[in-house]
Amino acid sequence: MSALILDGRELATELRAELTARSALLLSSGVTPSLVIVLVGNDESSRAYVRNLVRTGERCGIRVVVDELPETATTLTVRQRLERLHDDASVHGVMLQQPLPVHLHIREIADAIPVNKDVDGAHPTNQGHLAFGSGTDFVPATPAAVMLLLERSPHWPLRGRRTVMIGRSIVVGAPVALLMLAQDATVTVLHKESASLQPYLRDAEVVVVATGVPRLIGGADIAPGATIIDVGTTVIDGTLHGDVDFASALTVAGAITPVPGGVGPVTNVALLRNVVASAERLMLR
Repeated sequence: MSALILDGRELATELRAELTARSALLLSSGVTPSLVIVLVGNDESSRAYVRNLVRTGERCGIRVVVDELPETATTLTVRQRLERLHDDASVHGVMLQQPLPVHLHIREIADAIPVNKDVDGAHPTNQGHLAFGSGTDFVPATPAAVMLLLERSPHWPLRGRRTVMIGRSIVVGAPVALLMLAQDATVTVLHKESASLQPYLRDAEVVVVATGVPRLIGGADIAPGATIIDVGTTVIDGTLHGDVDFASALTVAGAITPVPGGVGPVTNVALLRNVVASAERLMLR
């Protein structure tokens, strides 16, 4: 029996309708929700993601401006571009697109993002709130998308569930693990230095995988009926592949996200929801 497909496109359509209505209220008050994306270099996956954000913003009444910097931009230049947006009242959200070129390091730059406009949750203060379990104004977009999809799975709520997060990046893996912990899940984090994915993977009721290793896991690796959230996106010969061998996992899992059409579409809307929330918050000040 095939798994339930957790359709990100369908969920994104529902979320966009809500987002458009909230944006319309802001626009009627003379406020145009606005996001500035600082994009460094020529990473094609980043450019595709940013193009999608611009298009989605146009559909939802949100202004998205892309501030492009060359591949050779220095840490100081990137910091200055971010810092100049602190006091710009017309800007409600600021995002530094990742991954950065290899000579740049997010830990040397993230604190330059205006903390009250940090809609992708990259600033150390927002990361700290997430880790501390005290709540944060801005949950990073991809982890937020993962949680929104999990809410539609057979294993929601997560309280007491055995969950596995494969990947530990500060962009996806670590925040998702923290968000699942906040829902009282029992969380195991696996990564490239783990001796083995088993027996943890086969014991898990929920698996989230974000490694960038195509077809890392398949149907034989997971428990029957498990919920699988695939965050991976790797282009091979012009085709997008996830970290899960979808065809084999589909016959074993209880619920699964496709690639493309799973986490990606929801990520776009999750980020723009943070922009609208920021505009609403700043308008009330």
